[in-house]
Amino acid sequence: MAVPSDAPPIVYLHIGAPKSGTTFLQDLLWRNVQALEAEGVFLPGGSFGGQVEAMRDLRGLEPEPGQPQANWEGAWDRLADEVKASGARAAVISNEVICAVDAAGAERAVRSLAPCEVHIVYSARDLPSLLPSEWQEYIKHRYHYDFDQWLREVIDDPGGEGAGDWFWRVHDIPQVLGRWAVHVPADRIHVLAVPRPGAPRELLWERFAGLIGIDPALADLDELRANASLSWTETELLRRVNGAVGDEAPMWLYHRFVTDVLALQVLPGLGTPGRVPLPADRGAWAAEKAHELIDSIRSSGYDVVGDLDELLPREPAGRAAEPGDAEVIDTAAHAIVALLDEVSTLREELGALRRARAEQERTALPKLMARRLSERSPAVWKMRVGYWHLVERIKGIEPPPPVEQEDELSPVLSRPRA
Repeated sequence: MAVPSDAPPIVYLHIGAPKSGTTFLQDLLWRNVQALEAEGVFLPGGSFGGQVEAMRDLRGLEPEPGQPQANWEGAWDRLADEVKASGARAAVISNEVICAVDAAGAERAVRSLAPCEVHIVYSARDLPSLLPSEWQEYIKHRYHYDFDQWLREVIDDPGGEGAGDWFWRVHDIPQVLGRWAVHVPADRIHVLAVPRPGAPRELLWERFAGLIGIDPALADLDELRANASLSWTETELLRRVNGAVGDEAPMWLYHRFVTDVLALQVLPGLGTPGRVPLPADRGAWAAEKAHELIDSIRSSGYDVVGDLDELLPREPAGRAAEPGDAEVIDTAAHAIVALLDEVSTLREELGALRRARAEQERTALPKLMARRLSERSPAVWKMRVGYWHLVERIKGIEPPPPVEQEDELSPVLSRPRA
C-alpha cells in the first residue's frame, strides 16, 4: 500500500491521439483502479465519464439543445482540485481528444494543475493503419462519404473545412505538442510509439506502465474487453445508414443509438472480414509524411517511449476490392436480425419493469416498506412468517401446532388457543 505524500503528485496528462491505442489503455486503467491506488497512482474524476466531462469543459464545448445530463461547466477545475488533494504519488488523466485544445486550453490545463509536475503523453501511430481507422471513426460520427473522398479532404485539402481540419488538429504532431511545449519542458513531453499491427497486445501497455512507474503485471489483460473494429463491409453499411439518417436528429441522439448500439454492439463480426487498406497511390505520400513527423519529434527533444521507426510504413499500400452491394445487403440482413433480437430482449425487460411497477402501485406503502425491510433483515422476516401463521390460525385455515413445535421466536403468538 502506497503511503500518502505531502508533495504534489506528478500528473501524466495523456492527451491522445485518437485511434492510437487510447481506448485500450483507458480500459486497463479504469479496470484496475484499486491496484493503481495501491501503487500510489490516482485516477481523478471517479470514472472515465468524469474525465470526459472535464475534457469538454477544458475545450469549451457547449451542450447540444436537448442533450440530457449535459452540464460540465467547471468539471476541469474540480478534476484538478481532486488531483492536488489526493496525496498520491502520481495521477493519470487520459482522454484522446484533449490534444484538440487550443493554446489557451493548454495553458489553462497546466496552470490549474500547479504546483504539480505535469507530463504530456501523446500516442503516435503509423499513417497506413491510422488513416483507414480514422475514416472508420468518422463514419461512426455520421460522416457519409467514402474513403477516397475522405482521403482527398485530409491529404489534398488539409487546410479546408472538411475532414482534414479535424484530422490535422489532433495528428499534426509538431503543432499539437508545440501548444504544450510552451508550458512544459521538452523532456516532460513523451511520444508513445504505438506498436505496428501484429505486435503483442501487451507491448503498448508495458510502455505506458513503465512511463508512469508501475509494474505492468498489476493489470490482467485477459479480462480486457476487445475493442472490435469494423470490417470494410460493415463500415460501408454504416456509411449508407448515415446517408439515410435525417438531418433533424441531433448528434447526441445519433451517438446514443447509431454509434453506441449499431456500430459498437451489433455490426462487429457480422460482415465479410477484411481491413480497409490505404490505396497504393497514397503510399509514397504516407512514407514522406511519416519521415517528416519523425524528424520533427527528434529535433524537438521530446522523450520517445518505444521506437520511432514503428511510425514508418512497413509494407507497400494496396488496393483491395471494395465490398459490393450483395455483401452489404447480406450484412444488413444479419444486422436486422441482431437488432430484432435486441428489441425482443428490451421488450421483455420493459414488461418485467411494468409488472413490478404495477405491483408496487397496488401495494400499500406501509406493507411495501415492511416487505423491503424484511428482505434485508432475517429477524424481521421470521417475525413476518410468525404473523402470517397467526393470521391463518385465526381464520381457521391452519391448525395450531403441537406445543413441542412452538415457534422459538414467538412462543406467545404461536400458543394454541384455549
